[in-house]
Amino acid sequence: MSHHPLSRRRFLGVAGASVAALLTPKLITLPGIRADGLTTKVHLHTFNPTETTTSDAVQAAMNAATDFAWLRPGDSVFVKVASNSNLTAPSVTSPAVLEGVIRRLKEAGAGTIYVGDMSGAQFVRHLAEGTIGSTRANMEQNGLLAAAEAAGAQVHCFEEVPFDQAYIPGVPAVDHHWGDGLQVAAILDQVDHIVNLPRLGKHVLAGASLGLKNAVGWISDHSRMVLHRDGATFHEKLAELNTIPQLAVKLRLTLTLADQALTTYGPDAGYRLPLTSPLIIASEDVVSHDQIALLALLWARQQTPGDALTQDPYPAQSNGLNWWFVRVTWGEEIAGYQELPTFDNLAAADTLTHINVAYDVLHGGRPQTIEVIPGSMPLHESLIALLTHNPDLHISVRG
Repeated sequence: MSHHPLSRRRFLGVAGASVAALLTPKLITLPGIRADGLTTKVHLHTFNPTETTTSDAVQAAMNAATDFAWLRPGDSVFVKVASNSNLTAPSVTSPAVLEGVIRRLKEAGAGTIYVGDMSGAQFVRHLAEGTIGSTRANMEQNGLLAAAEAAGAQVHCFEEVPFDQAYIPGVPAVDHHWGDGLQVAAILDQVDHIVNLPRLGKHVLAGASLGLKNAVGWISDHSRMVLHRDGATFHEKLAELNTIPQLAVKLRLTLTLADQALTTYGPDAGYRLPLTSPLIIASEDVVSHDQIALLALLWARQQTPGDALTQDPYPAQSNGLNWWFVRVTWGEEIAGYQELPTFDNLAAADTLTHINVAYDVLHGGRPQTIEVIPGSMPLHESLIALLTHNPDLHISVRG
């Protein structure tokens, strides 16, 4: 089921008061982001790996994106990776990013640094009656475990906490579609700061798997069922999840190292496009990070062979695959399944993708300017052209 772009006015006219309430929420002020949302900054670095180590490049991007004023000596930091499966990057966060991130956090005075996630429901189920699968085992196979431990971090997999202690209620700070069905990892209440390290990849259900989507790793198996079963508000719920106070007020930086991009299918299988000059996308604002990351992903799709693109099941098969996922994972007794919306143009400014909804619920609307700040190496002209081609996105590239 493919939905064409709607204007904001027309959408509100047909969608009813509940959606109108969603699009006029109270604001959440994120660290380093102006509450009026006038300007956000995204650092977009590229580097030559034969001349610069990945660790040094990552640290340079971090230094550009944040001044670390939020980090007091001894504070704990949770580095949230995407370890959805046992497959290697870009199906998961690139292990190469961890050394630079953890080293820079230590230099800035961090105390305990955790690295963790809970893998997707097709790999891990954490239930009251027992646990199926292991995120740690997946991390061992995809390289994230060794990279985290070598850098001196403590690996924390949510399903390794006893079930009755593993989750706390998650209450979005805006009018939302979760009901009482949102439960999040208890460690969110225990750590001081969060650094978000997603991957750059397509997603057969969400369209793309970036920083906002990485928050799904925090939620319980039951909450994941609610997200997928109530598919009609899938994108709204992704955005609303990112407003829960334990996450919104502690998230300091979202950074993606794209040494490869998963340009079709996703989140697990798909076409893997290696980038000769890796990209690092870093911002204190997760939504603007995702806006630029999405366009970088679409740019990578322009470099993907046509036969691979034609095999991508998004959007034509997305709803059927979600229905199948719900039925196989959570059982035939699950009633009330809702169809999953898809979008022909993921980068349109006037569709209800989770990125556009997140601008509304986190900032009260799209910023007047999303400023892209390149690093020391110039960006590819075709990437700049894609970033700036649609004035409705309000993106400018410095220099």
